[in-house]
Amino acid sequence: MDIIKKATRTPYFYISAFLLSGLFILYIEGIFSDQSLEAQTESSPDNLEMEVFHIDVLGVKVAYFDTSPESTAGNSVLLLHGAAFSKKTWMEIGTLSFLHKNGYRAIAIDLPRTDMPATVKKEDFLKEFISKVDAGVGPVVVSPSMSGGFAVPLVFSSPESLGGWVAVAPVSLKSHTQEDYKALKLPVLAVYGENDRSFRADVEALLGSIPGVTMKMIPNASHPCYMDNPDLWHTTLISFLKSIPSL
Repeated sequence: MDIIKKATRTPYFYISAFLLSGLFILYIEGIFSDQSLEAQTESSPDNLEMEVFHIDVLGVKVAYFDTSPESTAGNSVLLLHGAAFSKKTWMEIGTLSFLHKNGYRAIAIDLPRTDMPATVKKEDFLKEFISKVDAGVGPVVVSPSMSGGFAVPLVFSSPESLGGWVAVAPVSLKSHTQEDYKALKLPVLAVYGENDRSFRADVEALLGSIPGVTMKMIPNASHPCYMDNPDLWHTTLISFLKSIPSL
């Protein structure tokens, strides 16, 4: 009799144990999920504390710095990055601090790499990110190298969503014709290194066709020219930003 009772209880025991373990796992995952989205703070070399924010953009979770998240003025600068770099690059060379000290809201994002859904276009991702974190007039987008894959399509599909474009020898320039560049109506700063043999010709020929473009060659600099001469990069950037009436 005891054997029969024990046998009839066994299925319910395992079902209950399974359900309870499942609930426990969901609870633990929820805790860690919440913790991963908690704001963190990092300090730049000159001791400017910046909060790390997390956001979901079209199903992609990304992290970004924002020096003035409470700002509603149209004075934002959105810093993208090259393939070998990240949002921290702009902290390490002082660009985030420099912009903040000069009254600009600086946002630096870690762009998605392999975790972009195949159904999401890069320009749609960037436009959605801008709409979620920016306010008022669109930001000036700084797009070095690889990040041109995000910025160039947006520049041509929705130039009205941007306040300006700082093109630092970006990829995807040849995805549009010289006539397309001649018709572009947007404040543009084109920056490139003197020794950047792979991109210099395209920057000069295509970006140089944009009406009113500001061209800046960094002497003795390579492809990531802003890394070779941060001081000249900063003075060039701030001069351009001050030339834009909307900022």
